[in-house]
Amino acid sequence: MDYKTEIKGYDTLVKTATMVTVAALLAAFSMAEAAENYKFDFGEGPVAAGYTQVKASTKYSDSQGYGFESGTVSSVDRLWDDDLTTDFLTAKGDMVFSVALPQGNYEVTFILGDGENESETTVWAENRKLMLDRVTLAGGVFSRQTVSLRRMETRSMDGSVTMSIKDREKDYRTWDKKLTFVISGKAPAVAGIEIKRNDNVTTLWLCGNSTVVDQIMAPWAGWGQMAPGFFKSSLAIANYAESGLTASGFYSMKRLAKILSEVKKGDFVTVQFAHNDQKNQNDVNNYETTLTKYANEIKAKGATPLFVTSTARQNETDPKTAVGGLPERMRALGKKLGVTVLDLNQHSITLGKALGGNKEKMYMYTASDKTHFCEYGAYELARANIEEIKAKVPELAKHLRDDHEAFDSSKPDPLDVLTRAKTPITEGGLIQVEPESSSSEEPETSSSAEIAGPESSSAEGTEGITAAESMMQSNAISGRIDGSKLRLEGIDGGAHDISVFDMQGHRIAEFCAVQGSELHVTLRQGAYLVKVSQGNRTLGIFKAVRR
Repeated sequence: MDYKTEIKGYDTLVKTATMVTVAALLAAFSMAEAAENYKFDFGEGPVAAGYTQVKASTKYSDSQGYGFESGTVSSVDRLWDDDLTTDFLTAKGDMVFSVALPQGNYEVTFILGDGENESETTVWAENRKLMLDRVTLAGGVFSRQTVSLRRMETRSMDGSVTMSIKDREKDYRTWDKKLTFVISGKAPAVAGIEIKRNDNVTTLWLCGNSTVVDQIMAPWAGWGQMAPGFFKSSLAIANYAESGLTASGFYSMKRLAKILSEVKKGDFVTVQFAHNDQKNQNDVNNYETTLTKYANEIKAKGATPLFVTSTARQNETDPKTAVGGLPERMRALGKKLGVTVLDLNQHSITLGKALGGNKEKMYMYTASDKTHFCEYGAYELARANIEEIKAKVPELAKHLRDDHEAFDSSKPDPLDVLTRAKTPITEGGLIQVEPESSSSEEPETSSSAEIAGPESSSAEGTEGITAAESMMQSNAISGRIDGSKLRLEGIDGGAHDISVFDMQGHRIAEFCAVQGSELHVTLRQGAYLVKVSQGNRTLGIFKAVRR
């Protein structure tokens, strides 16, 4: 073989090897992308295109990377025509769903709703972060609720820092390799979950102690774990707080260093320490020095430090002397350094005074604890801190949810605020309501429309119901229009349940029909759904429009 032939041979081998390498890399990138982006269709029925089915029996495994870790889960199918929302998963109690994901920020969309009945769904994430609070939907209404959160680990993404954690933290969901959602409510209904990696969202990083931490055991709670539910998906909260930590202890465990290895320009970092610092004279003496170090290092990364004054203990009523006077020293230091101070200490005192004889209900009074908070107290403090953000940090406040409601700490919520029923959302039904036709004449407010059995009848005028459209691909029963009557053909023997819904999913009439029966219902102008069923079996669904 001459050298040209030999070189040509090597060239072929190199090209072949390069193609194999490129193919392998592309495959690897494709797998990595798939591992960071998921679309799950919850339920036993048809699977929406591009989604992965999750059944009630789908258990979590490391090899699969997703599934339920616990809960008595069941599937419901309302037999609508939409593959994603026709069926959903529900549970009595908690259903715990996990997904293995790399560290980073994720946008998570929950598709919620029951095609027939009112639903109420609450979602906690990881170590009991409150993400969605009692999303209540009218029957037939579906809602896409999107939140963002950070999947955290003790080792930094670039491998440069490994922070220390306490032994009790080793069982926390915070630091494992998964995102975990605890779904509950009076009538939870999850039709799907979509997860998308998005490291461009703003991150709010929390440094602090037990009054801030994501408490693992209810009803203990920190305000930091209640805060996520108040923000839009444009912001993720990463809570690095832990019980028992001082400012110097947090720093020495490299928890701040871990944050600073991943923080980006435009992020915000809150710093709240005092309760445990108060117990150690060295920490008291170095309080301002330590906090100054926090502020300077956070600023050096292009992020915004925010000091948060520590919450008062139950019997403390003077903001100048509460928690050993350290909150007052933080106020002065913030003014000196030009660091915004969120005065949660003052709000906690105001809340306590407003609650009067019920002020103990903010705290873990059942454990004779006058420092740590129950879920109610943590929720109220989170709302108070939101007001501080609105007043003092407009760039952070722009991430608040559109349905955020103002809060006055001198007028606390009722003690049962976290359990009382919410008014159902009625927007976003099964089918969008058709816009009413414009007319200079006053619209007719109501009129009669007949729903008749299949016996023959002569055609009547054109008023009344003017359209009937099947909403199912295959119907055992069909519908047609005879003037103002909607005739349901295919009703043979036995009783049939006929329900009429408005387009917000409210059932406005229901009948039991047999062959030959005529039913009457008064309908206003607009669009309606007519559902025909026997027991749990849906035989036909029609859209009827009253002009």
